[in-house]
Amino acid sequence: MKSRVLIVSFDALRPDMVTPDLMPNLCKFVAKGAHFPEARSTFPTETRVNQTAMITGCYPERHGIVGNRFQDADASPGKLFNTGDETQLAEGDKRLGGKLVDVPVLGEILDANGLSYAVISAGTPGGTRMLNHKAESLGGFRLSLHRPDATQPAGALDKVLETCGPIPPHSVPSLDWIRYATDVYLDYVEPNLTPDVMVLWYCEPDNSYHRIGLGTPENLEALRTVDREFGRILAREAAKPPEERLHIVTMSDHGMVTLLGGKLDLAAKFREGGFTVGETTEDGSDVALALSSAGGIYVRDSDPALIQRVLTWLQNQNWCGPLFTRTGDGALQHDHIRAVHRRAADIGIVLKADDGPNGHGIEGGTVHDCGYPEGGGMHGGLHEREVRCWLAMQGTSVRNGYASPVTAGVVDILPTVLHFLGIDAPEHIQGRLLREGLEAFAAEALPECRRERHSTEGVEGYKAHIEIDHVGERRYLRRAWSERV
Repeated sequence: MKSRVLIVSFDALRPDMVTPDLMPNLCKFVAKGAHFPEARSTFPTETRVNQTAMITGCYPERHGIVGNRFQDADASPGKLFNTGDETQLAEGDKRLGGKLVDVPVLGEILDANGLSYAVISAGTPGGTRMLNHKAESLGGFRLSLHRPDATQPAGALDKVLETCGPIPPHSVPSLDWIRYATDVYLDYVEPNLTPDVMVLWYCEPDNSYHRIGLGTPENLEALRTVDREFGRILAREAAKPPEERLHIVTMSDHGMVTLLGGKLDLAAKFREGGFTVGETTEDGSDVALALSSAGGIYVRDSDPALIQRVLTWLQNQNWCGPLFTRTGDGALQHDHIRAVHRRAADIGIVLKADDGPNGHGIEGGTVHDCGYPEGGGMHGGLHEREVRCWLAMQGTSVRNGYASPVTAGVVDILPTVLHFLGIDAPEHIQGRLLREGLEAFAAEALPECRRERHSTEGVEGYKAHIEIDHVGERRYLRRAWSERV
């Protein structure tokens, strides 16, 4: 019997919050599987960037989704391209002739091998499409609780509603949505579609982290609820004969830190600094801003002199963290964050972060320019708590009770899933097979690992640093920070 795979994502889950009290089912899952405590996200540590990394096995330099929002005049003339918007994403993909992503995605690889694919997501509408944006042309199932009208294939939504009842109203914490998404998977998708690969994307703890705060009672209840729902899936699996059980990969796309201080009005600050700010630079504005706590700054005509002027001004701002450019003159390099791409912003930026705890004892915070409430959470940057993500798996070919000391990442999920399916990973994939977590390779020596640090100096007193882990030929982001000395 061929293997099938279930990928369960707990959006934004911080590994340090996976405890026996809060998430007993996930802890038991780890005890009987392989765990990768050194797993890392990709930059920006944003959802759609890392969803794309997961379904391509590549970094933004190769897949091209360089941020939740980015400037691409072909895909989105006159405004930043927002990958969270279902309608804008669908229209942009059409404008690009179906070439939104520069490399083959999971759905295409499965289709080429005669295998089926399904996605259920309680996350953003665009994120659901991002996970399976080829559903219209390739077939397969896709359901967004935010945009059920975009369900594929035609007629599937009626069957879901008939089986599971109406979609509950959205709320934060999103407890009813977590339960409903699980119902759809267990009661409709699994018995009726039996996909070869299934992605179940839970919107918690991301929603409660953002809107209520890390470690709040509501957030803790969201963690307990999503764990209970995962427990329902594990119970269903345990009732099957061993040879029929799925390979299950559990993951998070990034971590989260707490918002510090009041909201920065970055556009106003740039204007005070003497720069014009536009929705894009197509209108002749000096800069366009695609960030909340991290992301990119597009500079008119990619003018080197203007880029340098912006860099110098930024390095004098106390809210500025690490900066990245293509050349690395006076900044770290795009290559350090795997962002050398035609869509990449001229200046990559991370706002200032620190390690201090919030009111509930959860470490890590960042300054910001976002709309979430004070005390809420944010991600996107390179604080260690944002970059570190959850990754663990279980199945007949997976080691039992193994914790890997080797750095891994979101990009490694695709090649490992393809291995479970007996498919050779295409050569363009930048992730690696997580061999150390598999029984067949248990006797092998661990791959060679090393860590390197890159530093840069800007205006007087400004320094920025980035740490990168190397596992053989693979590179993983560890953290980045700035200081003023």
